[in-house]
Amino acid sequence: MIWLLLLAPAVIFSTFSQIKPSWWLENIFAYPALFIFYYGVLLIFSLIIRDKKSAVASLIFMMFCFSLAPRHNVSTATCENASKFEIVQFNLYYDNPDINSYVNELIQNPADLVIMQEVSPEMGEMFYMLDDIFPYRYGGQPAIGYPSSQLILSKYPLHGFSVFHTPDAQNVISGEWQVTPENTIHLITAHPPSPRNKQLWYRRDALIRTIEAMVETYPYPDTLIVGDFNLSANSLLFNRIFSEFQTYPVASWPNWNPYFQTPALSMIAIDHLWLKSDTDSWSICSRKAITDVKGSDHLMIRTKISTKKG
Repeated sequence: MIWLLLLAPAVIFSTFSQIKPSWWLENIFAYPALFIFYYGVLLIFSLIIRDKKSAVASLIFMMFCFSLAPRHNVSTATCENASKFEIVQFNLYYDNPDINSYVNELIQNPADLVIMQEVSPEMGEMFYMLDDIFPYRYGGQPAIGYPSSQLILSKYPLHGFSVFHTPDAQNVISGEWQVTPENTIHLITAHPPSPRNKQLWYRRDALIRTIEAMVETYPYPDTLIVGDFNLSANSLLFNRIFSEFQTYPVASWPNWNPYFQTPALSMIAIDHLWLKSDTDSWSICSRKAITDVKGSDHLMIRTKISTKKG
């Protein structure tokens, strides 16, 4: 029985994920903490019944699941002798009780580009107070509103931004972020729905496929994709999309307790950033989840990218 329990997750995953993927199966297997706990229980049970072989197997499976769990920060060694820019991304959470914590963070440690999700019109109005720091924004204007509740703030010009409306009423924002007079990068932002049921799972995947089609149909030398994609970095789909892009997942959701730091081990990476540079001039330096900003069920993420151009 214990060996059946040990092998069952691997058999179920390898069988059903390939034959007939399902939203509930993806959600379960995209969460390593569940299986760390699962194999921890089997390890304890194996020790109680003094089955050394199953205890060793349980420990191996548990350590494997540990290796899949994301961290709160990732650094690379690719940013020496290059101009660096910092990007903040944050799902604010509509019922955020401590939005001032985030506003103060932007004032004290301003980034070059800020991309937000779950921004209510009332929240959006608050960010006009930061116009001296971020003179450029996309979102909140009368003809634009907040597409899929998104807002972009920037220290540098935002050119040619527009919204692509999908047939199922989702939105993709895209345009040119001009970091220097001679240097721009194509920016795409989106916020697919959380796959809480089969219909939302299909809608999320459809929006991701739409972005893939946009990238393939309108290729740019340098492209940056940012957003809360509600897609775990441990899912099969994550490993299949944007294969030519750099990305470094960090633990960002769920922030279990708004007042105490949630261990990265109990979280997954769903707030993503992908970067592609055909000329190898752009690269990701680091990504870090900020645990000091409270009020949301997500953690704010700071990403440093660098360019050798201009």
